[in-house]
Amino acid sequence: MLKRLSYFLLIIMAMANVSLAQNRDANNILNAQFDVRVSQGPKGTKVIEMRIIANTLEEAHEIAQRDAVAVCLLRGLPASTKTRPMPAIVKESVIQSNESYFIDFLKIPSSKKVVGKYARYVAKSWEADVKELDYGVDAVIDVQVLYDNLLQYMQDKGYSVKPTETIAGKYLKPVIMVVPADVYCTEMDFVQKWKDETGKVQTISDYNIFGREESRDLRLVISSLNEIFASRGFETISLEFLLKSLSMETDENAFIGKDYGLSGTVKESPLDRIKRTANVDFIVDLDFALYEIDDYRYVAFNMRAVDPCSNAVEIAHAYGDGRPSRVATINTLLEEAVINYVDDFCDKIQNHYNKMETEGHRITVKVKKTDKSKYDFQKSKFEYEGKQTKLCDIIYYWLQDHTIDNNPTRNITPNVLSFSQVMIPMITKNKHDAIRRLDSNEYVTQLQEFLSNEYNIESTIYMRGPGEAWLIL
Repeated sequence: MLKRLSYFLLIIMAMANVSLAQNRDANNILNAQFDVRVSQGPKGTKVIEMRIIANTLEEAHEIAQRDAVAVCLLRGLPASTKTRPMPAIVKESVIQSNESYFIDFLKIPSSKKVVGKYARYVAKSWEADVKELDYGVDAVIDVQVLYDNLLQYMQDKGYSVKPTETIAGKYLKPVIMVVPADVYCTEMDFVQKWKDETGKVQTISDYNIFGREESRDLRLVISSLNEIFASRGFETISLEFLLKSLSMETDENAFIGKDYGLSGTVKESPLDRIKRTANVDFIVDLDFALYEIDDYRYVAFNMRAVDPCSNAVEIAHAYGDGRPSRVATINTLLEEAVINYVDDFCDKIQNHYNKMETEGHRITVKVKKTDKSKYDFQKSKFEYEGKQTKLCDIIYYWLQDHTIDNNPTRNITPNVLSFSQVMIPMITKNKHDAIRRLDSNEYVTQLQEFLSNEYNIESTIYMRGPGEAWLIL
């Protein structure tokens, strides 16, 4: 009796091993747990790594395909260095209310002549590793799931909610640029030195260093971060290629003085020039270091996202270090170091960006005049709404009427009107209702046209960056 029982248990164990990931018996698939790895496939797809134990390799592929689709539908996808976590396409309450539908959708056909309903959302599958077992195969199989198609199908069926999308969110993405932190540049001697008006030596970071051999690690690290941010839905601008495209402006102060009739000097750091040219929403300031312990290496990092239009207000901050490795490259070490922090970091940036849509994009507007200008901000008066009004007040009233909160702060001096906290809309429409980003240049151009059309006041615009514009009378 005991021998019979032992023999019977062995048979059951063998059968359980063979069917470990098999049909999970349709009913059980809805409650199954999966341990998967995810990577980004071609546009609209996800590549999901599944480990399957089955009777044959062919059967393992079928099960892997079904389970990969089930993961997307029921469990969601974990984060990786190249992808952010994705929630389950269908909520658990919807699954419970429509259990028979999903059991049928994920059922593996008993006949090879019939194709499972899930199969239409699989592009292909291939073996990453296969081990022969006494009773079958133990295979690691990568499955390319047509994720966007699956999501769209479930939304059309009403099983998945279509996300509400704002106008700005539909047409615009946050633009990010990664730059080395000042502390990193100083440590690597990536600096420029110059004397100010008092003769004191000043030091500023020099980003035009990508042709130097010692910048190799920096190039790899920035490229890796750009790829990570791009996979999270941001647009990225390469600092290296931006620098290559910039014209060599040797003396911008003389340039401004000659063309705009200004006296005095204006100092502009490389970062100021980059911000003015790149027109980015956020700058990610990165400091990192490579450490070695015996034969192992690891990366420690510190990065913060700032809004260049808001006097470098910090939006997000992350720091940490990665796992030591003897063979990984520095960019891989950095990816492993930031993976546990990057999603929260990106969420803070995205939340701030979403907030800007309702509360406005903060810029600074300065109205200046040359020494030959015939206008005086406080003494020159024009008719405004039936009354003689100071020029400084007319400009202030226009800004109030064309900001979201109607409340820019102002500072008046004889030669300069400074307006901060100017909250402008993020988007605008042209005469054909095409949506586009509203930047400080176009915004101040509207003020320029107002002064010209209403009062015949001619002026010139000078951009000090994405968040600051000068109107020079």
